[in-house]
Amino acid sequence: MPLTLFFLCTPAFLVAAAGLLAGLTFLSSLRLPRVQRSGTVTLILPLTGEAEGLDALLRAIETQTLQPRRLLICLEGTKDPAYIRATQLASAARVPVEVVIAAEATRCAQKCSNQIAGLERIDAGDEVVVLLDADIRPPSWWLSALATPILDGSTDIVTGYRWPMVRARRLGAHLVAALDRGIALLPRPGAFQLTWGGSLALSPRALKKIGAARVLAGTLSDDCTIGAQAAALGLRVLTRRALLVPTPATGGLAAVWRFGRRQYQIIRVYRPRLWWLAFLALSVRLAAWACLVANFDQWWARLAAGALLGFALAAVFVQALVGRRLGFADPLAVTLIQGVLALFKPLLDIFHWSLVLGSWDARIIRWGHLSYRVSGPGQIAIESRSRWI
Repeated sequence: MPLTLFFLCTPAFLVAAAGLLAGLTFLSSLRLPRVQRSGTVTLILPLTGEAEGLDALLRAIETQTLQPRRLLICLEGTKDPAYIRATQLASAARVPVEVVIAAEATRCAQKCSNQIAGLERIDAGDEVVVLLDADIRPPSWWLSALATPILDGSTDIVTGYRWPMVRARRLGAHLVAALDRGIALLPRPGAFQLTWGGSLALSPRALKKIGAARVLAGTLSDDCTIGAQAAALGLRVLTRRALLVPTPATGGLAAVWRFGRRQYQIIRVYRPRLWWLAFLALSVRLAAWACLVANFDQWWARLAAGALLGFALAAVFVQALVGRRLGFADPLAVTLIQGVLALFKPLLDIFHWSLVLGSWDARIIRWGHLSYRVSGPGQIAIESRSRWI
């Protein structure tokens, strides 16, 4: 291998090896929660749209080993399609459910406006407040794992991350699993101030110190903003390895691309160093693939390409073991398709890179039925709002 090509390909091998090592380290230290404390927990769920998965989420909440005091479902207004569904399901739920109407957002994400409405209902009876997303399907120990470290006084904030579960025979669903599972197993350095709004537990002390309602009123990202405030205030933040929360992946290719682009747009605004890290890591991988394909008639190029594909297949195997240990084992067909996608790793990297490149311009971010103009992390304006029919 010529020296120039060696230096071009080496970073890609380091990135692949680091990703596999992170997965192995995650797996070796993964343990299901054993300790459960009792306490009073309120859940805040911002909701919008058709809310097709709300019934399944309510059933999952009803089976929690730590039962919540109440679930606050927070909506933009009564014209939101989610309103009728939420009120119908609330009356039959086996946990106390309150439907809360929030104001239309003007300087923040509508999700944040909905969360603020829920936070206004928090009182002295709440020992833990949990923010959650509507698309998760948590196991029975989820709420206990979130709340226990706060209830025993060992931390101020607890968070986790999603674990995509393929629930549709669509390429987009398999791509979500192939991309996001690898991200889920990466370390979470404190310098990046990472929290995930899909499962985020806070103590009343943390809520008060952060001024959650105030900071959410001027941001597009609830989790990035809360994470940054927590770091600035020196609050204790715990990312629990076991809190990889099952999240159904059902979207088509276009929907997955739009979702991924929006996520990277938000990262570009609120965590630019992380965005650049993702951009550079994917760029060096693509440069290496281009180099190897251009020289595929050489034995060293074929050997190097095989090694990179070997890293990708090994990562799929590790991810399958993580899911099994957590109790979320995939059907054999899903694992096999994930393996096939690993063999097409160059195309997978191109798709992933397109998400990052597509997020370069983050001045307009489309999310649900709203478009936001973003001039900075705390400078959000509503560009347009589609009315519900």
